Amino acid sequence: MNLVICCGLQKAYLNPKGSRYLGEKADILDIRLKSYFKSLNLQENVVYLVREIHQPDDSFFLNKKSGSLVGSDDIEIPEFYRAYSKLVFNIMRYNAFYQTPLDSEIYKLKPRTVTVIGVETHTTILFTAEELRNRGYNVVVIEPLVTSNDDYLHNIGITLLHNFLTVNIQQAG
Repeated sequence: MNLVICCGLQKAYLNPKGSRYLGEKADILDIRLKSYFKSLNLQENVVYLVREIHQPDDSFFLNKKSGSLVGSDDIEIPEFYRAYSKLVFNIMRYNAFYQTPLDSEIYKLKPRTVTVIGVETHTTILFTAEELRNRGYNVVVIEPLVTSNDDYLHNIGITLLHNFLTVNIQQAG
């Protein structure tokens, strides 16, 4: 069994009305992700979704002006992605392990490989992959299936994932 962790597949990033909409990057990512999901063998892969949710007074994100606030449309995950997911984890920080049951769920699953895809290569993808590597998992990031709001930061994220965390960076899903 393999695990796919999808970060940030929510309206804040993917919807033109989202507070953190990534524009053309979101549109391209959405097309690529839908193709990937349609080709995914769910007998061999389990999918977990990770989404940002913040309280209005969350001081950690006040400077970021996150719109992924509790009760807002920004936190909604499009039904297409929900249909593939076994679990959804709500995160308050860039690391999908922080104050979530992700660690125990992965431990129960015992995946051969964990693939991390989605939004914000330089934060959520990077810090989640780092925690997975710290726990000894074989981690893959499929570069065409990750993006960031900033190309420079995306490239730094990919470099850190590959050169320092020894994450397997793939060019195709």
